[in-house]
Amino acid sequence: MKKVFLVSLLIVLMGFNALFSQIEKGYDNFDVSVYARSYEVKQMDDLKWLEPIWDMISSQVHVDKIYLETHRDMVIVDEKTLEKVKKFFNSRGVKTAGGITLTVSEMNRFETYCYSNPEHRRKVKEIIELTARHFDEIILDDFFFTDCKCELCIRDKGDMSWTDFRLKQMTEAAQNLIIGPAKAVNPRVKVVVKYPNWYEHFQGLGFNLETEPPLFDGIYTGTETRNANAPGQHLQEYLGYQIFRYFENIKPGGNGGGWVDTGGMTSADRYAEQLWLTLFAKAP
Repeated sequence: MKKVFLVSLLIVLMGFNALFSQIEKGYDNFDVSVYARSYEVKQMDDLKWLEPIWDMISSQVHVDKIYLETHRDMVIVDEKTLEKVKKFFNSRGVKTAGGITLTVSEMNRFETYCYSNPEHRRKVKEIIELTARHFDEIILDDFFFTDCKCELCIRDKGDMSWTDFRLKQMTEAAQNLIIGPAKAVNPRVKVVVKYPNWYEHFQGLGFNLETEPPLFDGIYTGTETRNANAPGQHLQEYLGYQIFRYFENIKPGGNGGGWVDTGGMTSADRYAEQLWLTLFAKAP
């Protein structure tokens, strides 16, 4: 089976500065997907902006699929633009799928939606329904978690620990706000969740690796270990291999591939190493 790599569109844009003929042929042992944030997808409505950029990208790497994000940071792409952009990529032989990042404000310390808040719950449902109307595959970027401690969450938590409460809450949200509404709108849709490289720290913010993998149609592995010496996670290189092997066992046959980006990168070699580790881990 081919390996699958998913990289950020912005990363690809930063890497190339010359135009060449498009690479038509794919790769023998892996497929390449790119992910475009809602900010860039909105800009794609202007084909004069999009065409030269895509020519630049496709001259350097054969792209099999692009994930078009419909929401991030309360920025929602209108449906007319989604269809226009889908047509652009499909006409070039590139498959399209939907993407969602469930942040209210990524810049505000990664603020996510509150799944105790009725207004937020309605908004999440609206976003997934919009996306399911236009795509047969949707991937959730790795912000499907919660760190909220508002009065509503404190009330709903009761005597539970924050970890137990969040694990229960996010399982319910996956069922009733994400998967159920998506499939009600589009019975063909496959809903995939991407998990970050958080090592043993998933449960504290509600990533339920016991209940969620059976619920979702697939998972995706964030093998992005980035710069081990940079502030933040300090993830060591070998964890990119280890996390993939771990996720292979929480949903056997359902791990779609490895996701890397240049966040925190200071070396092109270190970026490439993330891809090598994903290959060595036998990404499907």
